[in-house]
Amino acid sequence: MLSTTSSKLFRYKFVWVLLGLLNLALVSLASAQTTKRISESVEMDKLWGESGAKDIHIADEDRWYQEAKFAMFIHWGLYSKQGGIWKGEHYYGISEWLMKRGEIPVEDYETIADEFNPVNFDADAIAQLAVDAGMKYIVITSKHHDGFAMFHSKASEYNIVDSTPFGRDIIKELADACKRYGLKLGFYYSQSQDWHEKNALGNTWDFNEEEVDFQKYLQEKAIPQVKEILTNYGDIGIIWFDTPVGITKEQVVEIKALVKELQPNCLVNSRIGHGLGDFTTLGDNQIPDHPLGGLWESIDTHNNSWAFSHLDINWKTDTEIIHRFIRVICKGGNYMFNIGPKGDGSIPIESRTILPEVGKWIRSYEEAIYGTLPVDLGNQVWLEATQRPGKTYLFIRDWPTDGRLWLPGLEGEVANAYFLVNGQSLILGKSGKDHYLHLPTLSPDAKATVIVLEHSKPISFKADQWVVPGMENELLPHSADIKGITYTDQLRWMEIFGDWQHYPILHEWEGKGSSVEWEFYTPGPGQYLLDIHYSCDLDSDLKEGLLVVDGKTQNFVPVYTGDTWGQDVERPMPRYMSRRIGLINIAEKGNHTLRIQLDDDDSTGWIRLNKIKLSPAQ
Repeated sequence: MLSTTSSKLFRYKFVWVLLGLLNLALVSLASAQTTKRISESVEMDKLWGESGAKDIHIADEDRWYQEAKFAMFIHWGLYSKQGGIWKGEHYYGISEWLMKRGEIPVEDYETIADEFNPVNFDADAIAQLAVDAGMKYIVITSKHHDGFAMFHSKASEYNIVDSTPFGRDIIKELADACKRYGLKLGFYYSQSQDWHEKNALGNTWDFNEEEVDFQKYLQEKAIPQVKEILTNYGDIGIIWFDTPVGITKEQVVEIKALVKELQPNCLVNSRIGHGLGDFTTLGDNQIPDHPLGGLWESIDTHNNSWAFSHLDINWKTDTEIIHRFIRVICKGGNYMFNIGPKGDGSIPIESRTILPEVGKWIRSYEEAIYGTLPVDLGNQVWLEATQRPGKTYLFIRDWPTDGRLWLPGLEGEVANAYFLVNGQSLILGKSGKDHYLHLPTLSPDAKATVIVLEHSKPISFKADQWVVPGMENELLPHSADIKGITYTDQLRWMEIFGDWQHYPILHEWEGKGSSVEWEFYTPGPGQYLLDIHYSCDLDSDLKEGLLVVDGKTQNFVPVYTGDTWGQDVERPMPRYMSRRIGLINIAEKGNHTLRIQLDDDDSTGWIRLNKIKLSPAQ
C-alpha cells in the first residue's frame, strides 16, 4: 500500500495557496513581486502537467489520436443547474468551481442533486452535434472536483442514478450514442480534488486538512470509480485526469498501471501528473505560438466558463473557432473544444447553431485536415500549413492586401496550385529566388481558405523569420536574441476566476543597454506601421527606449498601461495594450534586423514585451 504523510499534505496546502487555486488566493498574494508571479506561472505547468511534455515516439495504436484533430469536451454536472449562481449571489468565471468559490457546505451542495432532473438530455443529439462539427471523439466529465459522479457508481452513492430524481446513467447513454455515430469516447475524472470527501483534497471549509488520509480516499473512491468507468462502458479512447496536486509519483504509477491493465489502448493525458501522461494537455485556453513535438492538445471553451453559466454570453463565433482550430492543428496538436449543457440537459442554442457552421467549413477542407501532418513554416504568423505525400495545404486566415502570398524559403518544385474549395488554378510567380502565388482580390471563403500545392517530390520551407508586404507580421519572443532580459514562455493570469490568459513575454530588463533583437528576411521593399504589445507599470512610465532598424536609431517611450502586476492593490494583474511607435521603411529586399533597447536607468524591469507587430502602411 502507498502512503501519504501529514508533512506532504502541509506542503501541498502551501502549493494550493501559492498557485491561487483555492478560492481567490490571487488576491491574498497582492503584494507579491513580478518575479514571484512568474514563478507561480511556471508552477501552473506542474499543476496542469505541462512539465511532462516531451517529444515522444508515436505508436501505431495512437495514430487515431494524431489524425483526429478535433474533439468535443463536455463539462456537465450538478453545478450546471446553478449556472454560477448560489442563493442569489453571482460567481463570475468558471461555474464548475461554484462549490469551492462559495465554500458551500457538503450537506447544502448535496441538495442540488435532490432537484437535478435533466429531462432534456439527449445523448444522440450531443453525438450528432459532434459529428456535424467535424469532431472525432468526445470527452465528458464523469466526476469533477465537486465529487458527484455522472454515472452509476457502486463505489459511492453520490451519483446521478442513486442521488437524483433523474435516475439514469448518462455516461452509458452517451457511450452507446458514440458507438452509433462512430465517435471515440473519453472520460474526465478528477483524481485528487474531491470536495465531497473528507480524505480527498480541496475542501478546507468542511474538513480538517491535518486529518486527511489521501490514500484512503484513493483506495475507497477514486481507484474503484476509475475501474468502473474503464470496465462498464466499452472501449475508451482517453481518460482525462486533472489537477494532480497532492498525489505522489507512486500513486500516479499505480493509477496509470490500472488504466493500461483494463484498457491497454486508452490514452492518458499529462494531468495525471509527474510527467507520466501519454500526451500533453496545455494550459486552459492556451494556443502555442510555435510547433510542439509528440502528441498534445489545446483545450478551449465556447465562452469563458467550462460549465454552463447564466452570467456568460461571451460566445466565440464560428470564424474565431475556425482560426483557433487552424492555429492548433498546423502546429501538430488536437483542438478539444468545450460545450457546457444546461442543468436541464439541453445544449445552449449558441453551441447548437455555431458548431455546425464550423463543421461546414471543415467539410469543405477535410482533405487538408484529417490524416495530414503539420509543416514547420518557422516564425510566420500569417501562414500555416499541413502536408501529405504529393500535396501541401496552405491555410490563409487573413487575406493579403497586395495580391501576393509569399512562400517563405520554398525549396522544391510545385507542379500545380489551386484553391481547395473550388479548384480555381493559381499562378506561381518568382522574384529572384523567392516564390509567391498571385491571388485574386477577394478570398473565395471569408472565414479562411486553403490553397493546395501539388508536387511530385517533397517540398519544404525555410524556418527563417519573414516580414512580407501585404500581411500582418509579428515578431515573437521565442525567436529573438536577447541580452540582459528574461524570456518566459507563458505568463499566466486570470481576469475573472478560471479565465486563464497566456502570454509569452520578455521582461526583467537588467538596465541600460538590455536589448532584444530579431533578424528577418523580406522579399521586397515596404513601409510598415510598428506597434509594441506590452504592459508597463507606473515605475517604468516614460522610461526611454531605442528602436534600432538596420542600424538606424529612433528614441521612444512606453506609457503606463494600467498594469498592477505584483503591486499592492486589491486585484493585481497585467494590463496589455498596443502602442504605435511609428512608421518604419524597409528600403530593399534581403536580411534585416530590428532591436528594442532600454536606454534609461530603470531598475524596476521596464516593460513586459509580448510581441512586435508590423502592419503594411498602405
